[in-house]
Amino acid sequence: MKVNIIRTTLGVLILILALLLSLWMRKKKALRSTTEAHEPEEIELDSDPDYQNDSHTAAQTEDTEEQEDMV
Repeated sequence: MKVNIIRTTLGVLILILALLLSLWMRKKKALRSTTEAHEPEEIELDSDPDYQNDSHTAAQTEDTEEQEDMV
């Protein structure tokens, strides 16, 4: 009689542990799939842009024009 009660109790405890483990694994898998979806994608940057920064040369031409006006 006591052996049957102990066996049934152990069986129920093992089933509860298995249920908790499966729920924990599902939650862990769900969290992992949502974090992977939000990872930033790599974007290729153009190492040779089509434009040039002409602000420095524009300032130089203005300076030379002003110097010519002074002479």
